[in-house]
Amino acid sequence: MKKGIKYLVSIIIAVMIFILATNIFAIEKSSYTDATQTRQGKTYEWKNWCEEWEKIKNSPTQMSLSPGEDETQLNFAWYSKSCDIKPNLKISDNPKMEDAKALQVITTKASDEYKTNKATATNLKPNTRYYYSYTINGKWTEPALYKTKNTKRYTFGFVGDPQIGASYRNMNRETELENQDKAVRNDSFNWNNTIKNMIRRNCDLSFIISAGDQIQSGYKKNESYDHNEIEYAGYLSPCVLKSIPIATTIGNHDENSENYSYHFNLPNKSKLGSTVAGGDYHYRYGNTLFIMLNTNNKNIDEHKKFIECVTKLNKDARWKVVTMHHDIYGSGEHSSTPSVVKLRYKLIPILEKNNIDVVLSGHDHIYSRSYILKGGKLDKNDMLSDKEYEKYDKGNKNSSKKYKKYLQSIEDEEAIESKELMCATNPKGILYITANSSTGSKYYDLAPNQQAYIAYRWQENVPTYSMIDVTDRAFTINTYRVDNNKKIDTTFTIIK
Repeated sequence: MKKGIKYLVSIIIAVMIFILATNIFAIEKSSYTDATQTRQGKTYEWKNWCEEWEKIKNSPTQMSLSPGEDETQLNFAWYSKSCDIKPNLKISDNPKMEDAKALQVITTKASDEYKTNKATATNLKPNTRYYYSYTINGKWTEPALYKTKNTKRYTFGFVGDPQIGASYRNMNRETELENQDKAVRNDSFNWNNTIKNMIRRNCDLSFIISAGDQIQSGYKKNESYDHNEIEYAGYLSPCVLKSIPIATTIGNHDENSENYSYHFNLPNKSKLGSTVAGGDYHYRYGNTLFIMLNTNNKNIDEHKKFIECVTKLNKDARWKVVTMHHDIYGSGEHSSTPSVVKLRYKLIPILEKNNIDVVLSGHDHIYSRSYILKGGKLDKNDMLSDKEYEKYDKGNKNSSKKYKKYLQSIEDEEAIESKELMCATNPKGILYITANSSTGSKYYDLAPNQQAYIAYRWQENVPTYSMIDVTDRAFTINTYRVDNNKKIDTTFTIIK
């Protein structure tokens, strides 16, 4: 009898261990989105994409659109082979390209195999259909449509960390190149689905903002890295992006590769805040000033000079929006690291003094929305060094009083201006939004404890995107999950 009980107990323990191991494995696997397990991936769309991927993966020559200096301009960038004759681009207001205007194309070397071409269309009229065509291998492409919008009331999309290729750790192939290939194919399929969902929700998007880390392979300290053209081929693969510009931000996976600067023709580029990929830039769209910061460069004086300069030039802007990669008021593990916290307290006075309304960021691959915040202050007594933080973070966090005090000191509860759930009227402070992964190439967990400054946060390992509506009176944000297109947060509006 005793032997039978022991045997039964052994079986139960073995089953429990198996279940535990299975759950751990499942959790590890759910840290990315397997394209084949999505609703779209279980249809013919996946097979069609795999066939299409074989055609485009080794040729990163897709067109890349970026906003111009204002709504009357549009920037173009595309690759052509080094042996190609001088590339050209023309634009017209009719699909037959009658009376098309040839744009000046500036061509420079990108690599031994490719050169990068850039052009700008100017004097574009509102609510007008335009068509453009450009040359690849000496042949004109079919005309692509670009429609200008009404800037008095418009919508733009906001996404975080596409990071095409980041799912490579989950690919079980023989070589690194095979892993990269399969990962990029997986993540690009999901990226296409996210973009399609955004367009289905609003086909009149004016543009999209990406909070950085467009691709995976570019993160090597003190070393310029460029083995990522296959990832850019995936990032630029959505056909819709031939008609909608994306304002990209330089993330930590972008900063050390010149390929970023070759693929994107950014407006009003500055040398301030520069890394290998480029520096700060800005553009105006209707009543809104958009300021894009490269926070991989930690020279705060340069960012300060840039912000002060562009806000002075745009005193009449109704709204001022800053985008940076690092989430200085996020709710993931990255946002609590001393390096990001120090960045927070150095930037806060500059952002507040220049009357910034909203800060959009990524980096943590989770979604969070702050309360309206103003006047956050650094507590030097409880600040940790990077080495101390890493030591506590990897050790027993709960046993360290110093670690706990540090986390409490950076919650900035006293900086909360308002705890209104759905709107803020004439706020003096700033709203901070952190975007989740837009592709599911990699997810991070929420911080164990929700910070006092966080109004709402979300992570269910599903790609998300935000739609932001702008008028003279209101700035409204809605955020959706890609799998079922349901809202993950309440609608939040800033009213002036």
